Amino acid sequence: MKTFRRPMFRKGGNVGDGIMTGIVDRSMHAENPFVSDVDIGEPKTQEQYIEEIRAGAGDYGGMDPLTSFLLTAGPNVAGATSFSDAIQRLQPGTQQLLKDQAAKAKYDRDIRMAGTKLALADQQKFDDRRFDLALKADDRSYQEFLKDDEREYLAGIKADDRIYNKELIQDERQFNLDLIKDQRAYEKLKLEDKQAYDARILDEAREYNKMEKEDQREYEKKLIEEGRAFELEKIIRAEEFQEKLYDKEQEAAKRYTEKDFIEVYEGDTLQANNRANFENNKLKTKVLDKFGSQFDGFLNGPNDPQESTMIKKGNNKKVGKVYYDVNTGEAKIYNKKTDGTYGFQVIDIETYVKPDPPKGSTKAEKDAKIDERFEILSDDQRRIIEEIQKNKPDDFGTGA
Repeated sequence: MKTFRRPMFRKGGNVGDGIMTGIVDRSMHAENPFVSDVDIGEPKTQEQYIEEIRAGAGDYGGMDPLTSFLLTAGPNVAGATSFSDAIQRLQPGTQQLLKDQAAKAKYDRDIRMAGTKLALADQQKFDDRRFDLALKADDRSYQEFLKDDEREYLAGIKADDRIYNKELIQDERQFNLDLIKDQRAYEKLKLEDKQAYDARILDEAREYNKMEKEDQREYEKKLIEEGRAFELEKIIRAEEFQEKLYDKEQEAAKRYTEKDFIEVYEGDTLQANNRANFENNKLKTKVLDKFGSQFDGFLNGPNDPQESTMIKKGNNKKVGKVYYDVNTGEAKIYNKKTDGTYGFQVIDIETYVKPDPPKGSTKAEKDAKIDERFEILSDDQRRIIEEIQKNKPDDFGTGA
């Protein structure tokens, strides 16, 4: 027998005829319940179209720019009598090289542009074909033909009960597809038509914003019943945008500018601007939360301590104090260095960590040192010290 040489066994898969007539491959519905037998294909990419156009048009028809340059400049340079003369004779070749390069660059740009236009047109046809299949599909499988961004759009609609009103939606599939259809029509509008539509939506959003809540609900109901859910969604989003814009305008109105501090800093716009930033960013609250009473105000303004003076003269009482420098817009801490000089260290308010004090400088460490010395005293010396400690300073030596 030559059973295994029959055509159906050499195919390596389902041949669909003979004893396999009517038998189809498994479609794996357990993994994807929306598997479709319809192949809508894939649009060609920009690169594919460019390759096809190049294959049809061929390479750039003009001479290679470098070859053209050599042929033009070579004979001219050969007859040069000096270096400067050779440079002068290169000019015609150089000009021709630039023209040839420009022509070749234009040729490449034209091919890319043609490929891009064809790819966009093909993508549009593909999307139209895909959406047409979604319109024809049943309630269960139509979502298979939607793009991810379309599904996300519908999910956003479903989360807003002002638009997705279950009591008014009789056919969810039709409601969803009408939304996508209107969205697609909006995206295809020319720029001027889209701007005109957006302007009208903005006017309607302003009116919607003025309505009482009950009137808004009635207005929403009217648009949904008229099949204008897409328009309603646009109005609601525009209204939300207007509210956010209003909040930003209100916030901006409360913000300080350099004009608010220009007199304080005697016309110094840099200092006035840094002070405005300090107030707008609420840095005072952050500094006080971090450093408390160690915050000692501003530095280098007309009525503030001057950095150069504090470094030069020094001030032990101000060591560890924090300032905001209106010259640089930075927070700084006043320090005493190990060599006895003074200086300022720029710090980040958010990340600054106070360094550990030098060993032996804390009160607890000093008291421990005193106690350690007390241990080596004689009994008489201890009695004298204890007697002294019992007497108050104002009573000491009076016997009272």
